[in-house]
Amino acid sequence: MSSIGAIKIGTHNGHFHCDEIFACFLLKTLPRYADAEIIRSRDPKVLAECDTVVDVGGIFNAEQKRFDHHQKTFTETFNSLQPDKPWTIRLSSAGLIYVHFGREIIIELLKKENIEDGAKDHLTDILFEKLYETFVLEIDAIDNGVDIGENMK
Repeated sequence: MSSIGAIKIGTHNGHFHCDEIFACFLLKTLPRYADAEIIRSRDPKVLAECDTVVDVGGIFNAEQKRFDHHQKTFTETFNSLQPDKPWTIRLSSAGLIYVHFGREIIIELLKKENIEDGAKDHLTDILFEKLYETFVLEIDAIDNGVDIGENMK
């Protein structure tokens, strides 16, 4: 992890994909990540210096801020992480970041719109589900090889 200076978000180098681009965008929406440097590498030593890693590294561990979904043992879905939610398509790095930071991101965006505190909780709940169901779910599906038009739950 970075010791001094800007927070570092690690992702893979080479061709980029929608899931890691959106994951990085989501993180940078949060004040603590706003000035984060995005490091593109597959080198484990370089990634070890990053505060948060998405879509690379072979580890999913939210407490360690490692959000990869490429390991053969990875089976997480929105439903497996939040059993009250119906979506069972395997998560991409975008979905992982959204599940773990989505509510906080929405709250930050609502603050920028000067939404009153009384309405914020209700709006956050609605937007959290709708944004996943109508946008992030599609990213998860495409990244995991699910054809558009298949059962998208």
